Amino acid sequence: MSIETKLLRLNRYLNMTAQNAEISAARFDVLRIIQEKNPVTLRQLCDIQGVSMPTMSKLVDELQKDNLVIRAQSKDDGRQRWIVPTQKGLQIFAEAALASKEKWEKKLGDLSKEQQQTLLESLDLLLERLSTS
Repeated sequence: MSIETKLLRLNRYLNMTAQNAEISAARFDVLRIIQEKNPVTLRQLCDIQGVSMPTMSKLVDELQKDNLVIRAQSKDDGRQRWIVPTQKGLQIFAEAALASKEKWEKKLGDLSKEQQQTLLESLDLLLERLSTS
């Protein structure tokens, strides 16, 4: 089986599992960044995710509509808006992160330490190549 076929199968699997989650993979990843960087600007989110301003703005609008984040005005610069997680956003993120961790531990937990390290290194290489294309 070719690398392309395997990547397509992996993508299909990841999309199926994301559909079964309470929160989409895209929303989960953005919430993760917001929670880690707290606070963060829309521009910073765009730069980190490598997406356009309209795409990220729409996603943040959806998160705000669901009360998972708020946009707060900067005290230093009235033109700047910070995006910060709400308590609900932090809770949803924590629950989704735990579910994701449990799912991956169940699927990959029986790999040896060496196999896990090889997998991590391969994923790092793949992500590096994808980000430079």
